[in-house]
Amino acid sequence: MGAALPRRLFMTHGPPSSGAVCLTFDDGPHPEYTPRLLLILSELGVPATFFLVGQEAERFPGIVRQIAAAGHVVGNHTFEHRDPTLMPSGSFLAEVLRNRTLLRELSGQKVDLFRPPYGRLTISMLLGLWRARQTVVLWNVDPKDYSQPDPEHLYHQFNDRPLRGGDLVLFHDRFPHGLSVLPSLIQEARERGLTFTSPQEWLR
Repeated sequence: MGAALPRRLFMTHGPPSSGAVCLTFDDGPHPEYTPRLLLILSELGVPATFFLVGQEAERFPGIVRQIAAAGHVVGNHTFEHRDPTLMPSGSFLAEVLRNRTLLRELSGQKVDLFRPPYGRLTISMLLGLWRARQTVVLWNVDPKDYSQPDPEHLYHQFNDRPLRGGDLVLFHDRFPHGLSVLPSLIQEARERGLTFTSPQEWLR
């Protein structure tokens, strides 16, 4: 589907010719790990995209504001992070719109990027998202940081498959191992001539 649809509707990766990589972080904001992640990204001068869960954003609104103030992109990851395929389409879309309103108020951004929990959607949900002018953003690199026992195992995922231009990388900012891996990962990518960007830049 990602190859057949325009990126403004459905994105799984960016143009390889861009020489750029998108780092994305799901499921936050987390009260401990997200601020630490923001500090690392600031020190390294790297933009990122955060797909935020509404109920966590309500609990930690100040962190959402920090994400936006640092220049990162805020995306929508539903309000409660339930499996979309187990929900009626109407309930799912109501969650999406509720979270979009919340994140717009907290971040001051349009919040037109959406990532479904577990990457799952039905056709009717897709059509509803497009009617709401949401760009569905998935990924093409998943190091499975949620299941790695330690940072070393996570790092080896990128040894086996180094980052390339156009990669959309899935991380989660409610797990700690990415914090240890990111500085080396970013440095090595830059040494290979890669830069870092956001899905919105690819849409432009």
